[in-house]
Amino acid sequence: MALTPDFLSQIAMVLGVVGLGCFAWPIMMRLNGKAQAEPPGSGRSLRSPLWWAGFLLTIAAIFLQRIASQQASGG
Repeated sequence: MALTPDFLSQIAMVLGVVGLGCFAWPIMMRLNGKAQAEPPGSGRSLRSPLWWAGFLLTIAAIFLQRIASQQASGG
């Protein structure tokens, strides 16, 4: 399986969607009242391990998209 620019773009899109889901899940749970809000100054707030996973997946998606666009332009 070759890593063509189209394939890399598709992987980047999947990682971006999963990353967005990881970002949005704690926020949606709090808005629905299913998660307790952390007290101010606790240092946790919304930055759970799921938030960090979303952050890293989003960074990986951006990185892959840049590689795909560079390959597509021949650079």
